[in-house]
Amino acid sequence: MSGWDVALSVTGLVWVASLALSLYRLWSEVRSVSIARLRQEWAEEIGAEEPPPPSRRAVGTLDEAWERHAAETPRELFPTLTRWLSGRRFATWLEVELQKAHSGWRLSTAVAAALLLSTFTFTMTAILVASFAPTSSPFAKFLFAFFTASLVPVGGFYWLRHLHRQFIQRVELILPDTLSLIANALRAGMGLQQALEIVATEGLPPLREEFAVVNRSITLGTSIENAFHNLLLRVPSAELMLVVTAVLVQREVGGSLAQIFETAANTVRARLRLRRELRTVTSQARASAVFLAFVLPAFLFIAINLVTMLTSGEAWSAPMFYDPMGHKALGLIVLLQVGGWIWVSRIMQLQE
Repeated sequence: MSGWDVALSVTGLVWVASLALSLYRLWSEVRSVSIARLRQEWAEEIGAEEPPPPSRRAVGTLDEAWERHAAETPRELFPTLTRWLSGRRFATWLEVELQKAHSGWRLSTAVAAALLLSTFTFTMTAILVASFAPTSSPFAKFLFAFFTASLVPVGGFYWLRHLHRQFIQRVELILPDTLSLIANALRAGMGLQQALEIVATEGLPPLREEFAVVNRSITLGTSIENAFHNLLLRVPSAELMLVVTAVLVQREVGGSLAQIFETAANTVRARLRLRRELRTVTSQARASAVFLAFVLPAFLFIAINLVTMLTSGEAWSAPMFYDPMGHKALGLIVLLQVGGWIWVSRIMQLQE
C-alpha cells in the first residue's frame, strides 16, 4: 500500500468518526428533553393554568430557580470521554492548566479537540508528503506525519501558557489601582476584611473575582495566610507575591497596613513602567528574531520548492524524505531551528 492509499484511508476514517460523533450527538439531544418542556406539555394536556397552592409556592420557586440554573449551565459535549478521564493524573494536571488559563474550556472538550486536530493534521501531512515526495518510503511518510500531528497538543499546551501569561498581565496591569483602593479603605477606618469586600464589589476584573474568593474563604473560617497563599496558587504573579509577602510580614512585626499597601502600589507601578520601557527597547530585536526563526525559513522553503517543481518536476526537498543523507540533513535543520529559537528566547528573557 502506497502512502497515498494510507492517507486516503486515514481521511475516510476521520470522516466516518466525525459522522458517528454527529449521530451520537443527535441521539443524545433527542433523548434529553428539558424539564420545562415536559411541564409545559403536561400543563397543556390537563389544562392546569391556576397557580400552585401557597404551601408549595416556595418549593416551586426553588425548583424553577434550579431549573433555570441547569438550563444556563452548558451541557457536557463528551460525557463518555469525561467519565474515562475522571480520576487520571494527566486529566487532573490538564484541568489545573485550563483553570489557570481561564479559557472556559472543559477538560473533555479540550482533549477531544486535540485528538481531532491531531488526526486532521496527520491526514493532511500524509497527503502533502505523498504529493511532494511520492518516492519516499512509507515509514518516512508516517514518521513525518506523526511528528507533525504531535505538534498539535504541544501547541495547545503553549497556547494555554500564553493565555495564562495574558491573564497575569491583566492582573498586574490593574494591581496598583487595586492596592491603592485597599489603602484608601484602610485609611478610612475599615479593617482588612472590609477592604477586601470593597475590592470584591467595586474593583476591576479579574482581580475583583480573585479577591472575592479570598473574602469568601476568610468568611468561611480560613486564615488570612492560607487565603492569600491560595490566591498566589491561582495567580502566580511576582508582583502579587511581593504584596502578599509584605502583608504577611506586617502581620508578624506590626506597622501601618495602609502605608504598606500604598508603598506596594507605588513599587508595582515603577516595576511595570520599567518593564514596559525594556519591552519597547527590545521590540525590534524580538521582531527580528521571529522573522529570522519562522518567516524567512518558511518563505525560502516554499519558494524554492515551487521553483524546482515548475522547472524540473520534482520538489527541492524531496530527497530529504527518501535519501538517508536527506534524513540527516532534515533532522539537522530542525535541530538548528529549534535550538536557535530557544537561544534567542532566552536572550530576550534576560533582557526583560
